[in-house]
Amino acid sequence: MDAWTLEGSRITDPDTLSRLREMLANKSPLIIEHRFYRETRAPHRFICDDADVLDEYLQESRPGDSFCVWSYKSLCRGDNLLLQGKMPDAQGRTPGGVA
Repeated sequence: MDAWTLEGSRITDPDTLSRLREMLANKSPLIIEHRFYRETRAPHRFICDDADVLDEYLQESRPGDSFCVWSYKSLCRGDNLLLQGKMPDAQGRTPGGVA
C-alpha cells in the first residue's frame, strides 16, 4: 500500500547518526522538523544541541515518521534576521540592554 522499501533513507543509519553527532559536537545546533507518518497533526519543530537528547527523541519516534534537519548556524544569522523584539513590562517599557 505505501511501498515500504529497504532502499529509502533512514535517520537511524549509523553514517547519518554519526554525521548528526559530529555536527552537534563541532559545528552547530540542529533545527529538526519531525513529520508524523499517517497522523493528522502538524509537524513538530525544535532546536536540538545535544546528541543524547536527539537519540532519545528518535527512539520515541514511530516507523514511517520523517525528519528534516538543518544547521542552525547556517540559517540563523544576523544578516538574515526577520525581526527582533523584546517583551515589554506592564507599562510598555523594554530594557535597553541585551537579554
